[in-house]
Amino acid sequence: MLIIGEKINTVRKNIALAVEKRDVETIQKEAINQVKAGVDVLDVNVGSPLKEAENMRWAIKVIQEVVNIPLCIDSPSPETIKAGFQVCKDKRRTWANSITLQKKRMEGVLPLVKKYNCPLIALCMDDKGIPPSAEKRVEVARRLIKVVSDFGIFLDNLYIDCLVEPISVGQGKAQQTLATIRMMKNTFPQIKTIVCLSGVSFGLPGRGLINRTFLPLLIEAGVDAIFLDPLDEAIMATLKAANALLNKDESCLKYISAHREGKLKV
Repeated sequence: MLIIGEKINTVRKNIALAVEKRDVETIQKEAINQVKAGVDVLDVNVGSPLKEAENMRWAIKVIQEVVNIPLCIDSPSPETIKAGFQVCKDKRRTWANSITLQKKRMEGVLPLVKKYNCPLIALCMDDKGIPPSAEKRVEVARRLIKVVSDFGIFLDNLYIDCLVEPISVGQGKAQQTLATIRMMKNTFPQIKTIVCLSGVSFGLPGRGLINRTFLPLLIEAGVDAIFLDPLDEAIMATLKAANALLNKDESCLKYISAHREGKLKV
């Protein structure tokens, strides 16, 4: 399972200010700390539609000065994703995040993914928004898979975002995500799944507790990649323990190594 570091996102006030002020040190420190924490991919989201493409190019350049790790260009704007790819050093390892069934997003991003044979994230959303059930999300995924395949993109590169909604907004939200992951694995075993962990706790106190309780359930359901906060030591400790319990850490070697290194802080 892949871990994608979510910290470079202008939803966070300090990151928004750093991008606005061109504060290289803050952005590079966020990148370095996440890599040290053990992420496999770094997400880069510069948010505001004002100068978003320009901001993305700047952020990618300064991040690449200090780390050598795949980057995930995160934007609903195809133009911003293209701008990010323009300055990425290793385009084949760069993730395009994301498309939906919206025609403009597909037409803007799919040619890029085909050209560079790189990972692609597709959200289980249609013109009506987030489907209300696992069955309907899988049906949207079926349509996304067909579009991507018909475009000539290798399905090994496709990650379907099964969508995590806040449990604070209605009953059964977490269960819908888990059911979607399981249904995806049964229906399309060759397709990888991905989710954003922190969405589950939005609007609640003690968000860290909710997040790290939900994490093992996602792993058990079979998710292939997760956006999370790698600087939350309790979450990273839970991740290692869950992998050991769920037979995803041979002989518990990674868990033991983390313990010896003093990384199992709860």
